[in-house]
Amino acid sequence: MRILCITGMRGCGKTVFGEVARGEGHPIYEMRNIVVELMNEQNIIVNNRNIREFAKNLREQYGKSIVAEKMVEKINGGGKKDVAIIVGIRGMYEIRTFREAFGDENVIIVAIHSSPRTRFERVMKRTNKSDDPKTYDEFLWSEEMELGYGVSKVIALADRMIVNESSLEEYISCCKKLLEEVRI
Repeated sequence: MRILCITGMRGCGKTVFGEVARGEGHPIYEMRNIVVELMNEQNIIVNNRNIREFAKNLREQYGKSIVAEKMVEKINGGGKKDVAIIVGIRGMYEIRTFREAFGDENVIIVAIHSSPRTRFERVMKRTNKSDDPKTYDEFLWSEEMELGYGVSKVIALADRMIVNESSLEEYISCCKKLLEEVRI
C-alpha cells in the first residue's frame, strides 16, 4: 500500500487536495478527525484553543506519535486498498510511524505552501471548521502551536511541494497533476 502524507499550515489547501483525491476514488484519512473523535469521547468542545491544547496534551501523555498510531489502526482496519491519503501530518515522528507500518518506500510526503496572509484570508471565509481562529492574533497563536509540533520539518523534508497562491481552479489542476505524476 502506498501512503501519500499531506502536510502544510492551516488554510494552505490540504482539505481541497483531499477532496480532489477523493473525487478520483482515493480513500482520505484526516489526522484531525482522530483528535476530534477523542475529544468527543471526553465531551470536550471542539474549538481552536481546545483542539490545539488537547492534541498537545495527548502527545505529551501518550507520546508524539499517538495520533499516527491510531491512524495506522484505522487504515489497517479499513480493508485492503492500494493507496491511502493522510491529510494533516504534523511531525516527522508521524512520518516515521507510517514508514514503520507501511514501508519507507511506500510513504510520500507532499507539502502544500501558501503565505500566512493568504491562509488567514481563506480561513476567515470558511465556515465548516469549528476550530478555526476568529482573529489574526488567534491565527498566529495556532501557527506557533503547529510549528511546535514540528510541521516545518515535515514541510522541509517533503518529497513534493505545491505552492497554492493562485485561483482555486489552478490549484485543483496542480493537485490532479501531482496525483497523476506520483501514479497512485
